[in-house]
Amino acid sequence: MCKNQKMIERNYSIDILKFICAILVVFLHTDCVYRDYILPLTRCAVPCFFMISGYLLFNDGDIEISRLKRSTRNILHIIVWSTLLFACYKEAVAIHQGSVYIPSLRELFNFIVLNENPFGGHLWYLGAYLYVLLIAMIISKYKIWKYMFYAIPILLLTDLILGKYSLLFLDREFPVIYVRNFLFVGLPYFALGACLKKYSDKISKIKYYYWLIGGILFSLTSLMEKWVLLYLDKNPGREHYFSSTLLALCLFLLVLSFKKKEPTIYSTIGNKDSLYIYIFHPLFISIIGMIVGKIASNSIVNIYSFTAPFVVFLSTMVFIIVIRKIRLIQ
Repeated sequence: MCKNQKMIERNYSIDILKFICAILVVFLHTDCVYRDYILPLTRCAVPCFFMISGYLLFNDGDIEISRLKRSTRNILHIIVWSTLLFACYKEAVAIHQGSVYIPSLRELFNFIVLNENPFGGHLWYLGAYLYVLLIAMIISKYKIWKYMFYAIPILLLTDLILGKYSLLFLDREFPVIYVRNFLFVGLPYFALGACLKKYSDKISKIKYYYWLIGGILFSLTSLMEKWVLLYLDKNPGREHYFSSTLLALCLFLLVLSFKKKEPTIYSTIGNKDSLYIYIFHPLFISIIGMIVGKIASNSIVNIYSFTAPFVVFLSTMVFIIVIRKIRLIQ
């Protein structure tokens, strides 16, 4: 009885972390005057999302196939309607500009193999998560999580070598979709979350201030890595550094260490709305950007350049509340 009660007891800190990551994603994608300075810090959001999923699904050394199947059905449903939504929006914009958008065979290949959604670049996360769940089914079926845990550093280092450090080590820059996909981002961070769950009893003995110090330290080293690569003129576009993984890990464990047992407004938003914020916010980046551009007032443009992420976040939240009220989402 005590064991079952422990299993169903909810740690609302995880939902608060989802809320934090949703905000970081909005700051990551929204253009503002200070965006370039905070990009290395906001990159920890998506790794945290994958770690949360692995942490929540993993239990007693494995993940039940029934849970993976249920999650797979849910994410597949979300992929379908979100892709259709952004396809309609992209076609509407193209028609307004006097053209029609038809994905090329190359774009369709990248969509199927590398999770690059041709209608919304940020939707790669959904496709990557779907593939991760399918791979997790295979891992759980054959009980080979131990080997998946061994593969985590290999996959993460490959991401760095082909990604942020490709110019430094290989003297060439690869398309971002080669590393920003299920294999080099989704799978290792999902497995890392599962690994943290497996050793959660030992990790819980570490005081929260160690994770806080680590978070501050790796925030600084993330910025330092960017400065060094810029100084060497070896800085590819994608802002994902060696310290990004360590920052995500410290943020995850810091929030988790508080073990909040009562819901708050932030945990409620994180639980119910974080995925919807992720999906819908680019629509408002585009729409609000067009509105501000048409106003053509220097004062409005200047104000928006500082407040854009907050305006986008609040607009997205209002939209989510409205469509939930009319039961378009649950």
